[in-house]
Amino acid sequence: MRSSERLSSPAGDPNFSTSDDLKRHPKFKAAVDVLIDGMADLYGDDVRLVRNLFEYDRAILFMMAVGIDALNNGDPSSPPMSVATLAEAGAQMGIGPLRRIRRLVDEMRKDGMLITETLSADRRRHRLRSTERMLEIDREWLAAFHAPLLEMIPDEPRYQAAMARDPVYHQAYRFLSQDNLGMANRVMTENPPVDFFLRHVSGARLLAVLLQAARNDPDGWTAAGFYSAAAKRTSTSRVQVRAVLHLARDAGLVELSDEGDGRVRVTPELRDGFAKWAADALLAVDLVSAFGVESARRRRALEKVGI
Repeated sequence: MRSSERLSSPAGDPNFSTSDDLKRHPKFKAAVDVLIDGMADLYGDDVRLVRNLFEYDRAILFMMAVGIDALNNGDPSSPPMSVATLAEAGAQMGIGPLRRIRRLVDEMRKDGMLITETLSADRRRHRLRSTERMLEIDREWLAAFHAPLLEMIPDEPRYQAAMARDPVYHQAYRFLSQDNLGMANRVMTENPPVDFFLRHVSGARLLAVLLQAARNDPDGWTAAGFYSAAAKRTSTSRVQVRAVLHLARDAGLVELSDEGDGRVRVTPELRDGFAKWAADALLAVDLVSAFGVESARRRRALEKVGI
């Protein structure tokens, strides 16, 4: 299913049917600015989180781990989380091979995000579980991607719950998001300008900081010294920022000043490409949100009658 297609809902909960609906909303531009600011400030000054969770493979694996854990909690019959289940899910998003998944899982263990737990049914078997620290970090991400939707529809309870970091809502959202990896993958593959940045260390943060720095200039230029400022905010180096921006220039996404003053210009292709990605991404969030809440309602109803 393409991100612009509608999912059917018995409750009619999604607020948007297509990404074009989002773009036509009178507050869409303001919502895009909210998204840019949210991405530019997400995880604050935590160097390790900024470096790791703004890189595509690590960020996606992180979210998949939270999703599989939510699936295990909501459906005990689902396969327990392991390196193998993460590798299987990762393959759907183009992440691999197995040895890289294993290394990333080890990193998340060391960072206190994943723990190993013995299965009660078979003490010889183990599963991975998300820690509360991991869940709290993911709720920060969820809030950043619901804030633009709340900007457009401020009285929507689902968006309010995400902004409040409600753990029940978070569980319902991630429970369903694990079944929609294909939609998430298409949001990326159908938006090459944004996908370009996300493939680099702290690339998403760099993109947000760039768009934020250039949006008030009528010609799309940042102030002088952008390389140094961006390196600080992306927890990388000036060399890394320069390397990514030179590649972005070659791809027609930015222009670089010839005066040696470190100014960068956002091209219309990148600006419009980000707006398209934002509409697709926010539509996906709205759809998963609506059906996650509906799934949670159904599970509670079944539990009340003992099913």
